[in-house]
Amino acid sequence: MITGETRIEEVLEEYPQTVRVFTKFGLPCFVCGEPAWGTVGDIASRYGVDLDELLVALNQAKGG
Repeated sequence: MITGETRIEEVLEEYPQTVRVFTKFGLPCFVCGEPAWGTVGDIASRYGVDLDELLVALNQAKGG
């Protein structure tokens, strides 16, 4: 399960299909070379994204 404490690079490595979710929420385009540092919670906070909504979408995209 992806949580707010899950590192972004782990999410992208294990579930590459989640890139679409990050971009849908207006988060940096990781496939365009933007570094993927920190946790899912960090990036949600930094970009003013609702963490709960992001987590639901990420977990649905990964198939869980």
